[in-house]
Amino acid sequence: MPRPFFAPAATGAAGLLAGYFLGVAGPTSANQAPPKAEPAGVTMDMRVASNLWVQTSAEYRACCLQTYRLAAGMLDQYLVATRPPRPAVVMDLDETVFDNSAFQTALYAAGKEYDPALWDDYEKNFPTEVRPVPGAVEFIQRAEKLGVSVVYISNRNEEFRAADVAALKHLGLSVDGIDGRLFLKPKGKDASSNKAARREAVAAKYNVLLYFGDNLRDFSDSFAPAKVDPASGVDGLKAAIAERNKLADAAAVHWGVDWFVLPNPVYGEWDRMAGKDPKAVFPPTKIAFGKSPSVPVER
Repeated sequence: MPRPFFAPAATGAAGLLAGYFLGVAGPTSANQAPPKAEPAGVTMDMRVASNLWVQTSAEYRACCLQTYRLAAGMLDQYLVATRPPRPAVVMDLDETVFDNSAFQTALYAAGKEYDPALWDDYEKNFPTEVRPVPGAVEFIQRAEKLGVSVVYISNRNEEFRAADVAALKHLGLSVDGIDGRLFLKPKGKDASSNKAARREAVAAKYNVLLYFGDNLRDFSDSFAPAKVDPASGVDGLKAAIAERNKLADAAAVHWGVDWFVLPNPVYGEWDRMAGKDPKAVFPPTKIAFGKSPSVPVER
């Protein structure tokens, strides 16, 4: 049977990252140079290569197929060894089952950055623009043939449930009993991106064998980035990144055993941890080909 949830005792690993902010320049006269533009974090221009990799590279496909093949083998082992009652696997949707790279392409083509209103438009009105993550459909269909329930826990919006079900149908996936298998982000006062309560509700109903996601918080909220004091600047961001990496290392017993991560180089909590000037959080290097003051160089 799968090992219990990883629950690290390290402090500072709860809560969302609060980005640090630079000071706001005061008014300038007509004779003064205009203020230098404030860095904007990971921008759409920076995401282009990542989106290109997802949409065109055979390497991306190979990574996904590899993950789902390994997971299928582990599922077989669990079923042969234990065959628990009410077996299930829990899957995130976006960038785990649903490939939303078309949304990223549309943002780039329109010259826009991510905006929740644009995502809502996409989620509600374009379910047939969703593509399958390589290997996901085959894995899900195989699991269901083996009598394993496939449960989806997603931070897509409950108010767009019909469109999300339509996207599943578009990929050729079964929606039998979907109301009891699709756990979306609640509406109103209960709205939260934290999936812990939904995971607990699923675990109370099923014997969950495997979990899938593209973000570490799809597995445990212990991976929530540490809150960063804005006054700590880049050093605070680097410390938060290092802490989260340690937590991933400490959970090594799960990776490829009962937790399976799909590659998502386009967006995620990792880019929120980069702050306003992502180049500043690169590890320093002694290699110097020319002057680039925004990238740290060891002396």
